[in-house]
Parts: sequence; C-alpha cells; structure tokens
Amino acid sequence: MAGTTPPTGLKRWLFHAPTYLYRARLGFVFGHRFLMIEHRGRRSGTRYRTVVEVAGRSSDEWFVAAGYGPGSDWYRNLVAGGLEAVWIGSRRHAATARFPDADEAARVFARYEADHPRAAKVIMDELGISYDGTDAGRVEMVRAIPMVAFSVG
Repeated sequence: MAGTTPPTGLKRWLFHAPTYLYRARLGFVFGHRFLMIEHRGRRSGTRYRTVVEVAGRSSDEWFVAAGYGPGSDWYRNLVAGGLEAVWIGSRRHAATARFPDADEAARVFARYEADHPRAAKVIMDELGISYDGTDAGRVEMVRAIPMVAFSVG
C-alpha cells in the first residue's frame, strides 16, 4: 500500500529544487503548504534538508506524512533522533518531532482530503496509494504512510 519507490533522474531533481529556494530564504513562496526539515543522517551524521507538504496543522504543531513510507531516509533519520530544525516560510525554527498514532494521523489525513481533494488524489495516484474511503481504511493506509508532528519553538 505504501507508495512507489522515490523518484530518480529529472523528477528527483525537480522534487529537490524547492530545497534551494528555502536555503536562499525564499521559502515564503510556498506559503504554509510546505516546510523544510533539516535532519542528520542516522549513520553518516551528514546534514540533509527535505521539503515536505504539510498535511495538517493544529495551533502548535505541523503534520507531515512520509509519502514513501517508513523506509524514507528522512523519516528514519527523525526516528533515530536526527531532527535539527524546521523551516517554515523563510525562517528556521528549533523543533521537536513526535510520531502520532494511526488514529490521530487518519484524522489529520481526513481533514487534508476534505480541504484539498484534488491534491490528495494526485498525490495518492502518484504514490500508488489507495484505500476504500472508510475511516477504518484510512487508519490502515496511514499505518503504511506514517506522519510526523513538528512543534516549533
């Protein structure tokens, strides 16, 4: 159920292009729909930057989904404690990460689907994700596509 393998070639370059805008402090062009995670490699210690779409927001947290599943490098680095910071707009913030359970993640994704139905469909098609549209099906889906909640401070 978790999506396809990460992109390669030109598509990979296009997916990484927003990182350069954030690093140039031009992240504001993405509004609050995207943010950039700075994280350390779990083995190498190398600093990486990954731009991800915001799936939801509460008053003090930003939720993002690991679209390529729990095997995504950035996700594995965060699980290992490699979070450095989160960029929102043009500002770098110290942050903490937590990993919501499937029920909470499913509620966040349900709100995302309601707020952005076309984007949700495009993303799910691109990643090869499908589910039966029920609440129980959504919970099963987010088990394969976990979420991270970032608190900035």
